[in-house]
Amino acid sequence: MKKRFLVSALAMTLALMLLSLSCAALADGEKIGALSYLNMTEEEDSALSASLIHPLVKILMLHGVLIAPEAGLPADETGLPIGTPAGHHYDSLNSMLMGLQSGEVIAIKVPYYTARYLCATNDNLATLEYHPENAVGVASFAINVLSDGFSFMMKGENAALRDEFDAQIKAMKADGTLKQLIDEHIVKVSEGGEPAVIAFEEFEGDPIKVAVTGSLPPMDYVAADGTFAGFNTAVLAEIGKRLQKNIKLVQVDSLGRALALSEGTVDVVFWNRGAAESMAERRREKGAPSQEVLDRLMAKNQETMTDEDKAAMSESEPVNTERVEKIVARDTPADTITTLPYFSDFQTLVILK
Repeated sequence: MKKRFLVSALAMTLALMLLSLSCAALADGEKIGALSYLNMTEEEDSALSASLIHPLVKILMLHGVLIAPEAGLPADETGLPIGTPAGHHYDSLNSMLMGLQSGEVIAIKVPYYTARYLCATNDNLATLEYHPENAVGVASFAINVLSDGFSFMMKGENAALRDEFDAQIKAMKADGTLKQLIDEHIVKVSEGGEPAVIAFEEFEGDPIKVAVTGSLPPMDYVAADGTFAGFNTAVLAEIGKRLQKNIKLVQVDSLGRALALSEGTVDVVFWNRGAAESMAERRREKGAPSQEVLDRLMAKNQETMTDEDKAAMSESEPVNTERVEKIVARDTPADTITTLPYFSDFQTLVILK
């Protein structure tokens, strides 16, 4: 229990550490593309990434959890990453890919399963090898750190709807439905294939309008003809069926999610990056950890590190509660609430071969 709490709490404190995770880090002055955060600027994203990412990238590569492809990014003679990345934000996956193709950015930052999907559908793209069997000890901590939890976001006044969604998310986890949807619409499709179109059942009454972006296939996907498909559609169809309510999907760009919600164009935003599943419920029950707790947990984590791990971690800045709260709130504007996460994934980079 103590070890699990350690991983969960520290994941929360350092969630941004690996948001710029790469097959090898970028050279100074280079940029990586990322989808815009709702509550964090490029400068803030870059500063947090630059001060925290490099040590854990080294640790994961030292432990063989992550291995760069042959067409990698700058590394030293040992193969470990060098340089400090800067972030460049985009409002859609298409514009991010165009930035990569044009050389505006040297890599793009996306969830692991999105990286796999993009590489499976485009032979000109490459991403890192992931070896979860090597993720033990501090490397396990690092994988938990880089994980994002994806949740539904609503206005603060819609707590009753949030609770209804929470109940269905918990029920779908308990009966295996959510795992089945993840296996079918994320894991399998990420290996190659077109996300499936899902039919919605119809019920009486006004629909729940949900914003989707299409920017994180195969999780969040909109076909070229505007058809909604894949995991997001399947999850929402299942929730609508269980609630006996109509669901209407509305496409918006990444940055437009908050505006659509605040203006009442939609009732729900499909994905919101925040605390991962491993610690979201604990955070809701316990609140943010104090600085004393953070210091104690960081000291405890040192006990599992090798000398090489400690040398890598010594390059990072100290963790504090202010940084923690900035990280947690990076995609959640004021006066909004979120459900418990329905899926977690970790960030990695996609590069041109």
